[in-house]
Amino acid sequence: METVLVLGGTGSLGASILEVLKHQPYRIRATARTALKAEQLQPSVDEVVVCDPTQPETLTPQLVQGVDYIISALGKSLRLSDPSRTSFHEVNFQGNLNVLQLALAHAPHLKKFVYVGAFSGEQHPKVAYFKAHEDFARALQASRLPATIIKPPALFSTFLDLLPMARKGKLASIGPGEGITNPIHEHEVAEACVRALTQPETTVELGGPVTYSRRELVQLIGKAAGKRTPVPQVPYWVVQSFLPVVRLVNRSLYEKAAFFVEVTKRDCVAPFRGTRTLEDYLAEHV
Repeated sequence: METVLVLGGTGSLGASILEVLKHQPYRIRATARTALKAEQLQPSVDEVVVCDPTQPETLTPQLVQGVDYIISALGKSLRLSDPSRTSFHEVNFQGNLNVLQLALAHAPHLKKFVYVGAFSGEQHPKVAYFKAHEDFARALQASRLPATIIKPPALFSTFLDLLPMARKGKLASIGPGEGITNPIHEHEVAEACVRALTQPETTVELGGPVTYSRRELVQLIGKAAGKRTPVPQVPYWVVQSFLPVVRLVNRSLYEKAAFFVEVTKRDCVAPFRGTRTLEDYLAEHV
């Protein structure tokens, strides 16, 4: 039986990938940064390796030996409440690169590396979140390993993280919120990751079936949180005046804030490949 190594299995997308793989004829190996997280993964996988991909000293050849495929959903959380001080470069780029280099050295029979990147990342070279994704995608392609880059614009689960802010009345639209996007259900992205193991595409761009303006997304979150008051709008100049200060105090928070400001300014619509709607998703989870 072929073995799939899943990176980032404790996140929302990673959990969906494990769920899809459970119904396929693969042996599943996954990583967890702590013993507690490893326990949480046990019911879903055949083997858990406790390691931190951002710390090369925790990685051993056993992680990749006997692996036929790698699927990486490894990435730093975009949650504003996440206390981690690591950067997107350290996690999304360096963490994945450390595993890639280990695989090149110790997994001679590796058939494919599937990586979840970010749709339109190449259009935002100065934004840390997008740059980290694109830098690793280029490194993966340069490795000459068979690879597929999966590129969604946003996952539904991202918006669940905004519900606590909405309940506290702290959620606002940045700028006029006119830019549109089509987020997609993480399970549909997970299905695309697993399909990519045996399909020839080198890049798969996929979004949900409905486009929303950024302001409409904030309104949907507010409605799901039970807030009926109008969503406040914060002008760009106000947010951007605070960013240099945030950068001095908390680089991680700055990178997230800079990402959110950037994505509100442009349309980000991927090919319509998903079928599930955000309204139904919120209704299921709230």
